[in-house]
Amino acid sequence: MENILNALVSGLVSGSLYAIMALGLTIIYGISRVFNFGHGIVAVLGGYLAWTFFSKLGLPFAISLLCMLPVMYFIGWIVYRYAIRSLMKKPNADFSTVLFMLGLGIMLENIILQIFGPRVKAVPELFEGSFMLGTIKIKNHELALIVVVIIGIIVLTQFFKRTRMGQAMRAVAQSVPGAGVVGINIEKIFGYTFGLAFMVTGFSGALLASKYFMIPHIGWDWMVKGFVIVAFGGMGSIPGAVVGALVLGLAEAFTTLSLGAVWVWPIWFIMFLVLLLLRPQGLVGGRN
Repeated sequence: MENILNALVSGLVSGSLYAIMALGLTIIYGISRVFNFGHGIVAVLGGYLAWTFFSKLGLPFAISLLCMLPVMYFIGWIVYRYAIRSLMKKPNADFSTVLFMLGLGIMLENIILQIFGPRVKAVPELFEGSFMLGTIKIKNHELALIVVVIIGIIVLTQFFKRTRMGQAMRAVAQSVPGAGVVGINIEKIFGYTFGLAFMVTGFSGALLASKYFMIPHIGWDWMVKGFVIVAFGGMGSIPGAVVGALVLGLAEAFTTLSLGAVWVWPIWFIMFLVLLLLRPQGLVGGRN
């Protein structure tokens, strides 16, 4: 029973981190219809930036996370403003933007490798120590990660529901021509969307690095996980990404407990393929 409870806690922590990671992918695709195949490397870049603020400038890790956010937003905006914007106006825009984001991911991975080297970087925990919940030992850091992710999801949800920019993004996600008719500047919204998505993705990378480990190549593993989660929950759906991440996080934990870590990927993809056969739109489906 104790092992089951430990697996449950581990699954909730992993699912929470996967949820915030998948949200960056969901935001870009749901609003702009651009699929970011460099998503995992963007997350890694956020992790390395936070590590740089922490280790090189001596800032507390929590402050390093906050300092990383505007930098990632600016990078995302630059990517849209000077690359994606022009590609979206050309024939075969869907294909060309996918190839560009894939190439960008490969380029960023190699830049990170040259600057920081191939060795694992140690990212500190938000809080040290642990506490007992009955017979279950829970690390303060793991609880903090869950709380931070929940707060982040609530903030994003309220941003899309209550702010003018968030409402404009939702309008563009529903219909680009319709949003243009009512006076929304589509190109500005796409620029804000890329900035927001890169910021959220970078934040998730720093949190993932504090739980697991960080090397330049880990981004492709995160990329595949993000894609499976987004498709599992429903492409472009924020609630779908959260639900899909929690389901697959729990599946990962209980698979590791019962069959071993080597079976995690096969079980994930069995669940993914079965869901696609039964419900191609995902668990939640739709863009919301």
